[in-house]
Amino acid sequence: MKRLLFLFACLAVLSGCADQEKQGLADQFDQLQRQHDSIAKVHTNFKSVHGEMASKHQEFTETLEGMEIKDSTILTDVAKHEAILKRHEALLASHDEMIAAHQELKEGFGEKSAVEMKAQLDEMTSTHDKLMNEHAEMEQEHQTMEAEHLAIVAKVPVTEEATDSN
Repeated sequence: MKRLLFLFACLAVLSGCADQEKQGLADQFDQLQRQHDSIAKVHTNFKSVHGEMASKHQEFTETLEGMEIKDSTILTDVAKHEAILKRHEALLASHDEMIAAHQELKEGFGEKSAVEMKAQLDEMTSTHDKLMNEHAEMEQEHQTMEAEHLAIVAKVPVTEEATDSN
């Protein structure tokens, strides 16, 4: 009988420990969810900035089509910018998918085992790191492209007439 009571006491202690561990994991999840919301907001803003930049690039490319370009580096830079913008579009689409998948992970989180919760938290953390790193890289590339674009515009005599004709 003593052994049986001892066994139940051990199970109760272990159950309490598991509950504390799951509560700690739930707290980590809440923290990651706040971080996710912040990342999603940055992502939405970045998509807007990217769309504006892509539109400006398209307009500039159309303006260049009607002009005689003597400096071939201009066309090389414009083509490079086009490739970067397309790569960014693909990254942003993959980020949309990751953000949507993260939303799906919220469902039933508290009902999972502690091991499953840890695995999900690790995956979420890894995804957040990837999103933040790729956003930082794209922002840096946007800044570089803006500076290069200004240098290109300085080389090309774009007049109001040339802009209005396209």
